[in-house]
Amino acid sequence: MPLLRENSGKLSVEKIGALLVVLLPLVLLLVRALSGGFTPPSPFGGAPGLGAPGLDSPGLGGEPALGARPLVEVIRFIGDWSIRLLLISLAVSPARRLFNWPKLLAARRTLGLGAALLIGIHFTFYLIDTGNLGTAAREIALRIYLTIGFVALLAFAALAATSWDGALKRLGAERWNRLHRLVYPATALGLLHFFMQQKLDVTEPTLMAGLFVWLMGWRILQHYQRGTGLLNLLALAALSGVITALMEAGWYATATGIDPARVLAANLAFDYAISPAWWVFGAGVVVTLASAFALRWRPLPVRRPARA
Repeated sequence: MPLLRENSGKLSVEKIGALLVVLLPLVLLLVRALSGGFTPPSPFGGAPGLGAPGLDSPGLGGEPALGARPLVEVIRFIGDWSIRLLLISLAVSPARRLFNWPKLLAARRTLGLGAALLIGIHFTFYLIDTGNLGTAAREIALRIYLTIGFVALLAFAALAATSWDGALKRLGAERWNRLHRLVYPATALGLLHFFMQQKLDVTEPTLMAGLFVWLMGWRILQHYQRGTGLLNLLALAALSGVITALMEAGWYATATGIDPARVLAANLAFDYAISPAWWVFGAGVVVTLASAFALRWRPLPVRRPARA
């Protein structure tokens, strides 16, 4: 398929937009690296970038561009954006249906391959930071969150390697579709990896997991031809918010021993911050109302029963 054009040869707004979304984290990474955003202040005192010779070097604005293991921050930055891009790619099918936007499907391949690219960069920087393939292999084998991440990496590598028209023809539509359903468990493993490496503050992993729950819930509704009903979507938003709150409480109970009731009660308090559960619920409600408006303006085609 042409990178930026429709099959007719016309420039595709959807493909161009998808490519810009993929390039965004790479541009942000470059800007942040040049501005010294991955480096803590110099431990030797004085202005940033004026530490011991050889330890850090000045970036833009005089801030240090290098420091003690800056790759750790780079790895986390790319990993966070990998998860975000995965969820954006999974949101293409719901958005296509909810807003009657058929051409949006053309963006899915670019977004999926972009997510796979970020995952590959994430793993490459991890290998560089480790400095030794043997050490990396031992860590992956011994640390469960790295094992989970590596399994997800292998799944996404298989998906990326078959995301071209020739692979579809060779595998056949049925086998190809069955293989590419791996994106759902692989994303779930990626989210679990995200949770486990965050240690204490799991606000963003919880939010991402809650959005993933909504995306999977919509697919269940769509399977039963109920993916655009107003009441169904509102119920899905509420249920996704509740499941998000339960996931957060369960995670803290397992990882830190905090009473789940305290975490659930904190979801109702708005004096500190809005919890991920409310963000997921609010996002579901906004999508529902926006879809109702869009489908009123541009309704879906009516399916007519096939003749005998």
